[in-house]
Amino acid sequence: MKLENITNQLSEAQVKADYELVIQIQIKLRGLGLYPGGRFIDGDFGSRSRRGIKDFCDAVGIPFPQYDRTFARQLLDTKYLPSVLGMTNSNREQIFNNILSIAQGTKLSDNELAPFLHRGMKNSKYTREISEYPSRLAKKYHSSDANSTYNPYPQRGVIPTIDREGLNFLHSDIKEACVCIGNLVNNEMQARWLGKNALAKRQFWSSTKIIPILNVVCDANTNFPNINIANCYISNNIYKFTDIILDILTYQGKLVSSNSAAATLKLFRTPTSLENWVKNITGNQQLSFRSGYGENPFIRQPELIDSLSGQKVLDPPFYSLEIDKNYLSAYDLTRIISMLGWHWHLPENARLPGAQWHSLQSVIIAMGNDRARYLEVAIETLGLENAIASPVIISKLGNGYSDSRDTNEITYVALTQFLDERNIDNNQDSKFRTLAMTLRASVQPSQSFVELDARIAAEVTEIIRRVIMDQLI
Repeated sequence: MKLENITNQLSEAQVKADYELVIQIQIKLRGLGLYPGGRFIDGDFGSRSRRGIKDFCDAVGIPFPQYDRTFARQLLDTKYLPSVLGMTNSNREQIFNNILSIAQGTKLSDNELAPFLHRGMKNSKYTREISEYPSRLAKKYHSSDANSTYNPYPQRGVIPTIDREGLNFLHSDIKEACVCIGNLVNNEMQARWLGKNALAKRQFWSSTKIIPILNVVCDANTNFPNINIANCYISNNIYKFTDIILDILTYQGKLVSSNSAAATLKLFRTPTSLENWVKNITGNQQLSFRSGYGENPFIRQPELIDSLSGQKVLDPPFYSLEIDKNYLSAYDLTRIISMLGWHWHLPENARLPGAQWHSLQSVIIAMGNDRARYLEVAIETLGLENAIASPVIISKLGNGYSDSRDTNEITYVALTQFLDERNIDNNQDSKFRTLAMTLRASVQPSQSFVELDARIAAEVTEIIRRVIMDQLI
């Protein structure tokens, strides 16, 4: 049965016995911020489901438990509960504890460290929307009025002014962070940059793998602008480039491991040349980016071949990668992912050099499949799932234990964009929202990855809450 089909009152036992109906109720409650997503969308009517239903009934003023047509119509028609958003503002530590409780209640498989970091796309609302991300990012949305707190997006090689106090609200476990909030004015992106130790040189683990991916795209299109990276293979039609980057970004391992694949892509330039390429883009001359990712490249001398023409697109030099030389800043990664997502809204001198949109689309779609779903958790927690339209979520996770620092660490680089429709019923236009972010969290080993994972999810939630409440402008 579906909610749409409920005409008479059902007993709770009848509801519990209807797997399809329970799934639908759980999904509706998730969209309102009253029930967790991911593996909790399981059709099992337990205490969390019952509590979510009671909270919903209390919020809309209907009896509980009373599973009748009134309940069904209210659950189907309610898109947003302002009380949920208000609750997230009242007690941030309670939000963290709620998220931690969800994390601790999630069953992990043997190779996972933390449930949100490795949540994946199963049961995600956005799986079917990923193919739409490029067109949504390319669309010219309604421009806003100029705001004095925003500045034109800087050209390549120029470090913008970063508000060093702007992210002081973040928890102390977040050691470095950079957030760039976008604002469209006359169809060009203006930005406000906020930081917490944003230019500090640190290890950002696998988050940095987006760099060799984008470098290959930029160099390929610099040599051959009309070539679409989606038609390219590495080494004579053996390894499709888009399959390689999916292995890098999702850890699915269909062709090769994420680490060895990323190390292979780094070989398309010398270590120094790739490092300088990044410096010339971000303007940060203090970064180091010359190392692999803990595994040998799966191809020592890769070639990039266009399958349609047989043309050799990239023929790299033969060099070895260095060791322990991947140290960038939160700003660097935020800058790079914002250049990817906002490509169509940037002037030529601010874009990724040489990159063509027909090739960047493949990277965007791949990054939509990142296993870490922190932004998705934030949207669920804030009860915004049904109050936003045309969402985009692209990201890259990173995590590890640092021997030299004796710390557990998680890094997250992401870009999101959506139309905020909370006030559309009040004859107000939807509001265009977009931001890029990078966070690095670090704790001593006495704190588990599950706790650290929940902390990242809670802090991403607070960033999104402040953005939609216009508290970071």
